Order: sequence, then structure tokens, then C-alpha cells
Amino acid sequence: MKEHTTPDEALALHKILRTDPQRYLHIVNEWIEKNPENTHAYFNRHQAWMRIGEPRRALDDLNKAIAVDRRPSLLEARGGVYRHLGEYVKALDDYRSAEAMDPAKWEEDAFGLLFQADVHARLGDESAALACCARLPENFWTPGLHDAPAGDRAAVAERLKLIAAEAKRARD
Repeated sequence: MKEHTTPDEALALHKILRTDPQRYLHIVNEWIEKNPENTHAYFNRHQAWMRIGEPRRALDDLNKAIAVDRRPSLLEARGGVYRHLGEYVKALDDYRSAEAMDPAKWEEDAFGLLFQADVHARLGDESAALACCARLPENFWTPGLHDAPAGDRAAVAERLKLIAAEAKRARD
């Protein structure tokens, strides 16, 4: 299967990822074999690794992609893998780097802010978590993707306070 160039092709590929991650891996492996500098292929493959419970392999692929093209979206994705692994300081470093590279885009990406706030809370830094939360759009709402707090901005803030308090207690 060739790399997608249209929204319909992207959707078809995403359906394969959801229903048959092993087939998806095979497809993306072919892209990487043809072009080992293909950052999109490494990004796509990281998604498959995460889907099948191989976050370290996902991290390896994102590291390869970032070595070729240090884009904010790749740093944010790697931050997400670090967050998943509980490596919160590394996650925060990637989120900060992604934000510094394109602050305007970071402000538009509410989920980057949400995950950044969650990492601050998991490190026990309530004030930094709430500062990120305050930057979320007023009409923000989330179902709680990837173990992040769910709800509107106020509900997220309350959950961040609890997470930060738990992290402080565990650390002390």
C-alpha cells in the first residue's frame, strides 16, 4: 500500500491501524525500507507500536524521526510516549521544546496544553498544572483521553489538584 495523499487514503490507513495493527506495521515497514529518512513513516509506525503495547519501540521510532526532522508535532508525540511510560520529566522537556518552537500553534492545540498540565500535576507541581489548565479554551471539554483528566476546564482543574496532591504525598 502506498503512502496516503488524500483524506480518504488516510482514513483507510487509519482503519487498518485500528483493526489490524500487524498489517499496518507491515505496510509502514515497507515505506521505511524504501526510504529510511521518512519521518512520516516512523511517526505512523510509532502509532502501531503504541496500539500493540510496545511504547519503547514507539519511542525508538520517534527518536529516529526527530533526528531527521525536529518538528513540534514529533516532540509532542514523543512527550506523549514518555508520559505514558511515567517518565514525566522527559515528557515535560519535550512539551516545553514543542511549545518553544511554535508558541502560537501550542496555544491552539488544547490537548498539548492538557497533557502538559497533567505532567506538571503528576510531578506534584499544582501551580504549573493550573497555569497550563487556565490557558485551555473557555469552552474546552475532553472525555479524558490517554488517562488525562476528563471534563470541562473547571473539572480538569479540580482533577489536576488531586493528582498533584497525590504526587506530593507519594514523594514526601
